[in-house]
Amino acid sequence: MNKYQNDKPHAFRKIEGDIKKDQMARAVLLCGTERFLVDFYAARLGKLYTEEATRMLDLTTLEGESASLGAIVEGCETLSMLSRRKVVLVPDFPPAQGKRLKGFSDKDVESLCEYIKDERSGIPADTLLILTAGDINGSKKVPPLVKAMKESKVAEVYDFQTLDDSELRGFIDKRLRASGKQYRPSIVSLIISECGYGNKYIDYTLYNLENDLKKIVAHAAEEIVPEDVKKAISPNPENNTFKLIDNIAANRKGAALELLHNLFDAKTEPFLIQAMIVKQLEEMLITKEMTENGYSVRDISGLLKDVHHRPVPDFRIRKALGFAKNISYDTLKHMLTGAYEIDRNVKKGVFDPKLALEYYISNN
Repeated sequence: MNKYQNDKPHAFRKIEGDIKKDQMARAVLLCGTERFLVDFYAARLGKLYTEEATRMLDLTTLEGESASLGAIVEGCETLSMLSRRKVVLVPDFPPAQGKRLKGFSDKDVESLCEYIKDERSGIPADTLLILTAGDINGSKKVPPLVKAMKESKVAEVYDFQTLDDSELRGFIDKRLRASGKQYRPSIVSLIISECGYGNKYIDYTLYNLENDLKKIVAHAAEEIVPEDVKKAISPNPENNTFKLIDNIAANRKGAALELLHNLFDAKTEPFLIQAMIVKQLEEMLITKEMTENGYSVRDISGLLKDVHHRPVPDFRIRKALGFAKNISYDTLKHMLTGAYEIDRNVKKGVFDPKLALEYYISNN
């Protein structure tokens, strides 16, 4: 493994391994920014450990205020009928993110923590308590429930964050293979490039990708071709911003302004466009410089961390390099300096955001 890479496996690899080895803990927390994987594994575990004939009795779902401490404990203590394990599902459980739930006091949280940690008198070995939540990394302090589950010998936390390059390729490849359609490996790369996955400024998750893959498959004949991908996936702000930067660097101001107004027409907020220009120029400048100094894509991926301290996926590095290859280092540096200046002036109220972006294009 490359010395710059994070050797901690993604949560979906960990949970798949635990399922295969039949080592699922008594209590699990499924959480993270990738809601698709949270929901997918909550449903999968429920079906895996309960029999269809008795699922209504052996799978208890406690939502909202019904998820009281007493109800959770009672559900865990109830014996299953015919299933391998009694499953108690508590979706979107606020205490897992350090938030309050009506009717669930701080004392109740403490009691639940103790119940989960107690190997002898806590959750029975033939019970599976599934808690789900969003991103648990937003607060500076680790929520007590998360801390307790990480310390417990009978609990596990699966934190599903953005997929890396190989994981994302595997996700796409698996679904395209299942469709029965023919396709070349380059189609997977094209989908990754076109979809905008992994950009924190774009609300594009695996749920969106799953839907786009279904549209691609439905549009294709026997073989999926590039035209199917481009027609099925709507243009995303990230790619248009990269193209905008490319046109500015090539002094094609008219084309750049046209792309800018296309973004405006698509209701893309000027502040978002501005932020993406800065971010993309930074990525292009850094990756270009590191590549010229002998670093590989894998090296760069490991050195550049995202907001969750995971390596920036390879596909984001390749995309930045692809757009930066025809732009000189000095031009990128000049454009980034100008973008910083525009950003400061907009924040100070000197420029209207839309006019500032038009001014930036005209004066580069």
